[in-house]
Amino acid sequence: MILTLQCYQCGTEYEYLGTLPHPARCVACGSSCVPPAGSLTVVNSVHWESANGLAKVWVHTVDERDRPFEFEIAAHGSRGKLVAIKVDGVSIDPQIDDCMETLPPAVTAEIADLGVKDIETAKVESS
Repeated sequence: MILTLQCYQCGTEYEYLGTLPHPARCVACGSSCVPPAGSLTVVNSVHWESANGLAKVWVHTVDERDRPFEFEIAAHGSRGKLVAIKVDGVSIDPQIDDCMETLPPAVTAEIADLGVKDIETAKVESS
């Protein structure tokens, strides 16, 4: 299998050819801030909601190389927005880096269980 990966730390795009999961390290800088190796497993989630319906959800996951990923979603009703990601403890701003076009299925399912089904992940271009 051939995967195209991009390092969230240095921006290097590279291809991985081999069996899954990939090694979870950037070939250029050695950072572990690369996409999930294999599928993600939800470890836990924290949900906070205010009296006016605004909410935050933090979903903690690990990939098949045991790297921790944390997804923070701000929500109101059934609509949410990915506002922060941590990969192996390093913060990645999803509004600056196009690091995540869609949320991984395990994260989407966890958030959907809380009633948040419409999640904005891509950065919005200003005109």
